[in-house]
Amino acid sequence: MFHSLRQVLVLLACAGLLGALVGQLNHALAPLAVTVAVPGLLLSFAALRLPLRTGLAVACLAGLWIDAAAPVGFGRHALFFGIAFCALHQVRSRLPRQETLIGVVAALFINLALFVLFALLDLGALPDPASSGLRLLLELLVSQLFTALIGPWFLALQGGALRLASAQPETTVGRFA
Repeated sequence: MFHSLRQVLVLLACAGLLGALVGQLNHALAPLAVTVAVPGLLLSFAALRLPLRTGLAVACLAGLWIDAAAPVGFGRHALFFGIAFCALHQVRSRLPRQETLIGVVAALFINLALFVLFALLDLGALPDPASSGLRLLLELLVSQLFTALIGPWFLALQGGALRLASAQPETTVGRFA
């Protein structure tokens, strides 16, 4: 139990660090009216390497953390982060999940899916939905590029932080791992 709690706390601390970095990047990009979103990086490590309960706790708590500052209904990010986590966790037995490249590609797919879902949900709230398509496409491209660039570092940070806290996930390989 304490091992799982340490894993959750360490990964949430890493998520806080990533949130601070992305917040500073978004502040710098504000004059260009571009926003970067990287939810895939928050979920891919936990979905690929942690047990279901522990990883789902990380995903939902990270989603609630984002919900606290987002101008949307509270719990929306947590719900969709949990669904995305479960989808990736379900297929992880077919993937070489210790590979960094797999983690980055999984983060890119999660980013794409969540970005499209959130864009569709929020499209009606935009002042001019028809002209916002190009801006959304630009934000998706910038977010995917940033995820691909920072992904290996962030996955290594999460793994190193777990090793430092003596909370490494078990590396059992099998059908139900």
